[in-house]
Formats: sequence, C-alpha cells, structure tokens
Amino acid sequence: MILAFNFNYVSKNGVLESLLKEIAVDFNITHKILRKDSIVTLYVDDEESRLGAFADYLSTSLPLSIFFKSSSVEVVEDFPLDEEVLPLMVAPITFTPKQLALVDNADSKMYLFPFTQPLENSSTSLFENDQELLHVKNTLDYENMYERVATLIAGGEIITIQTRNSSYSIGKIENAQHVNDFEVIATDLSVVERMVVCQENEMKALASLERPAIRFKVNALYEQKGILEQKRVFMRLFDDLLLYQLCKKLFEKGVFFLFRTATPTCKTKYCVIAESVEGNSEPLRVSVLENGTILLLNGTHYASKELKESLKKFDEPSHASFVSLMQEHQLFDLESTCFYLSKMHDDRIMHYSKEHGMLNLVSFPVPVSFAELFARIEQSGESARRLIQNYKEQFAHVYTCAINTPIPQDVPKNIYTLWAIVSVVLGLSKTFEGAAEQLIENAEDYGGEKGPRIDYYLEKEDALSADFDYVRFVRSGISYKLAGTDDNTLSFGYMESLAYFITDTADAHRENLSAKNIALGGAFLGYKRLSEMVCKNLKPNHTICFNRELPIDQ
Repeated sequence: MILAFNFNYVSKNGVLESLLKEIAVDFNITHKILRKDSIVTLYVDDEESRLGAFADYLSTSLPLSIFFKSSSVEVVEDFPLDEEVLPLMVAPITFTPKQLALVDNADSKMYLFPFTQPLENSSTSLFENDQELLHVKNTLDYENMYERVATLIAGGEIITIQTRNSSYSIGKIENAQHVNDFEVIATDLSVVERMVVCQENEMKALASLERPAIRFKVNALYEQKGILEQKRVFMRLFDDLLLYQLCKKLFEKGVFFLFRTATPTCKTKYCVIAESVEGNSEPLRVSVLENGTILLLNGTHYASKELKESLKKFDEPSHASFVSLMQEHQLFDLESTCFYLSKMHDDRIMHYSKEHGMLNLVSFPVPVSFAELFARIEQSGESARRLIQNYKEQFAHVYTCAINTPIPQDVPKNIYTLWAIVSVVLGLSKTFEGAAEQLIENAEDYGGEKGPRIDYYLEKEDALSADFDYVRFVRSGISYKLAGTDDNTLSFGYMESLAYFITDTADAHRENLSAKNIALGGAFLGYKRLSEMVCKNLKPNHTICFNRELPIDQ
C-alpha cells in the first residue's frame, strides 16, 4: 500500500524536505520525496498497519512552521519513478520534537547541551567583569551554569549572552525601564496571555520552528502594573538552545518575562560566552493576519538562496521588492500592479507587463519644511487660506510647534513620512521622531469600524501616473481637526482612507491596465490593522500577492 502525504510549504529553503527525510529514515520506511511548486509530497510504501503507525509518528515528529500552510494524505496506486532531488537546507533545524527530546532526556548524550550536535571542543563559560567564574565541561557543569545564571537574572542582574554568531543582553522585564529598544521573551508559551492580547493563530506562530517575534498589544491587566511604558511590544519565545534551558529555570523560579536587547545598548557585569551555540544573527519578525496569512517583516534566515541572490541585482528597494514578489508568485507572464509602502525607502506604485516592462507610476513627494507645507495649502485656494487662518487661531500652540519643528532632509519620500508630518501638524506628536508611530498607535487603539474620509489623491486626479497630492492629504485632516474630530478617530481615518486609496487605484489599474494581480510590499504594510483592511477591500476583485519567504521590505 502506498500513501502520499502532500504538504503546502511555501518556502524553498529545504527545511521541510530535510525533516521528512530524517523522519522517514528514522522510521525505516521505503519513501521518496518530490516537490512541485509549493507542494512537497512524501510517498511511503509499506503494509497498512505499519503505514498507520507511520502516520502517527509523522504527526508527532513534524514541528509547526510559519511556511507550512496545509496538508493532506491520499492512497495512490504507484510509487513515483521521478528521481528524488532534495534542496540544500539553508538554516539549521533546532526546535523540532526530536532535538528537544535529546536535550531534555537525562539518558541522552546531549542532555542539557545548548547545541544540536556532539562537539568535542565546545566552550561555554560564565564571566564576572572578565573573570571566569565557571568553565563548562560536562552535563553537571551546564546544570550549575543554568542555575547560577537564572538565579542572577531572578535577582535583578542583566546578563550578556555571546553565541557563535549573535550577541544580546537579557534581564527581567521589570529591569527594562532604561532600555530603549528591546523584545520581550516569554519563558513559557503558557504565560504569553498574561502580558499581551494574543490570537490562536499568533500563538501557533510563536511556537513554530522558526521562533519569530510578533507585535502585540499589552493587555489591560498587565498595563495596570506599570511595568512597561509601551502599549505594544514585540514578543517571542526562546530562539536558541542556551536561552531555552535558561527560560525553563526562570519559569520554575516564577520569572515569566525577560527583555532582550542588542549588547551595545546595555552594559552588564556578567557575561556567558558560548562559542558553539548556534545563535540567530537575524531573528525573524512576523505579522499574523486573521485569515492566516503570515507576513515576514524581517529576517532572511529561512529564505532560499536563489531568492536572496536575486535581491542583489537591484539598487532600488521598490524594484527589488516587486521583482521578488513576481519571482515568488511566478508573475512574469502576467500584468501586475505593485504597491510598495515602506518605512525606510521611497514609496512607489508600479506596474509590470511583458510588453512595457516595469513602470514607475506614482511617487510620494514630501515638503522640505512645515512653513512650505502651510504656504502651499494657503496657495491652493481662498477656502484653504481661511482654513489655515482658523487653524492658527484655534490651535495656535500646535501650529507654532509645527512651524518650529524641522523635517529631516534625509527622510524617505513615502506615506510613513507624510504620516509623521500630519501627526505633527495635527498635534498628535510634538516631535518629528516617533510622530508616525503615534498616529499608527492611535489608529490601532480606535474601537470603531469607520473613520473620516481623508483625501488620498494624485495631483492629476484622472491620471494613472502622477505624484501624490500631499497638500489635500494634510488639508483634509486639518478640516476634521477644526470640526472637533478626536485624535484616535482622525488617526484611524488616515489609516482606513489609505486602504481605500489602494483599492481604488487597484480597481483603476484592473480596468485600464488589465492588472490581474496586486503585489503588496514594504514595511508599512507590516501593521496588522492596516494590512487586514487592505486585504479585505482588495479580496473581492483582485488576486493579492505578499512575499512568501522573503521579508516584505528589502
């Protein structure tokens, strides 16, 4: 009897094929692994009773993965004749049931070891101010080190961890008050919801093989404790085996949350140097949408080599993003439109066809100063001049603050920068730095479903190719501010109206340019509430393409 297990695995990083091969070999069953596009098929041949046992073994041996979408099994008549060709695995596989059993089983040679393979010359040491306190040589030494380090952390110390290819500092979340940029590490999956609002599909992503971080809203109960100033945090589980063992000890001691930050930002007295531990120099961050779509925000650790190589061919980030989307979704023979909305680079709306290639259609200029912005608004008509005059009178302090706030000359020309500008104009933020994030946080906190309609138009309204009209964009917000619209409602209006602008433009491209697919890229779309609104509006009439294994921004 022959069974075919089909897995929809959207990355070509070789991880799934490698896992299936290991599982089949361990079970000692006749097998073959083939791939077509995103479908990886494992064929196994044996007696019916043994196939049932293998199916059970397979289900307990395969870890969750953010690239794994669905699976099915069927009975087939013939074993395939095609030659099995397994891709090279691009990343080490650490958090599998098999590997965790090896380091957790007291009878295993790898018991408590923070690496996946036996190493003769492994070196791990604990230091205090450059003086070695403990040099690890065996299992007992590791047990002592984990206990000592966990006790130090529980007592309020911050510890630096240096692995083979990464370095970070960790401490109790209560000690993060003076650390500017950090992630939260939950010491166990069971405690995640004590701090943040988390959906079931986000919980599964946290526990996946890739151990990504996800941006969560801090829940009301935890916010009341006054431990964190932030309303939203990036949280993950342990993502190397050394941290895994430490988290188990800390969880036992009642320490449920750690902060982790890059070592240059945090000076520490104690340090663990673990030269053989495989740390992740580029940890993954993802956004998990309600429909199950997972957007990779950063980290190329699990992307296939050919995709990473293709990015090097483009100097313009928007073009690299569009081509990566076309490559992952095989769009080179189809007319497609790409909305590239970044935070670090210039935004673009682009179109591709075989006949004309890639065309830049829409760019997003920004004013050089707030004085220029207000002057351009006043020049757009008599009603606009009166609008600014009323604004100066009713919100004199906000207007003065904006006029005296410089716009950095190196800011990218994108919607994110324009949101920062409008945030200062409307008094949501007193400084340019962090202004866009304040508007975004306001919009995410808004409890309603509808906001005011903000003007997102091109300078030439009926054209397919023109610059974005930032004058009307800012002016409409000022009008609502004068009408008494509160900050959260107004902020949500900017977010919701952007989603409608993308949909309206996509509809126009479908009608006038025969665009059959809408590609979405850029870090700005990593904000969950925005991307979900965009997807909801686009879905009825368009095929939506996000990156599958590369980050949404390049």
